Amino acid sequence: MSQRDPTQHEIDVYCAQWILNGGDQSKAWRVAYPKSTATDKNSWEKASTMHKSAKVRQRLSELQAQTAEKDAKEFDLSATELKEYLKRVMDAGLEEDDSGKRVGLSATNGAIAEWNRMNGNHAPTKGELTGKNGKDLYPTSIDVKYV
Repeated sequence: MSQRDPTQHEIDVYCAQWILNGGDQSKAWRVAYPKSTATDKNSWEKASTMHKSAKVRQRLSELQAQTAEKDAKEFDLSATELKEYLKRVMDAGLEEDDSGKRVGLSATNGAIAEWNRMNGNHAPTKGELTGKNGKDLYPTSIDVKYV
């Protein structure tokens, strides 16, 4: 079909490539239309137009929902499960090698710090609110002096 009225296959290819390429519309469009002789500027314009299409936006939403559901199943851990993993890291870090030295103290320290953060047992962090001589770090307006 034409680029103005993409087929479902072209939409699927574009959307899958858009997700794989981190949101690069031009690269995704070029994969969807490999025989196109459009210049870089034209391909960017066509990709932008295609991306705004209702069919494309709908398919992107579907794919993103599928990816989020898959990731939730694959990576979702309860706080209890995470604490069990941290406990194993702490225990493993306290093991000694043949010379009597502990082999994973840095891993143990990191696991203990994360355990404490999860339980709310951590020191508050201190952030700077003002710059030199009490001036704003991020001024909201620019002072303009007229000469």
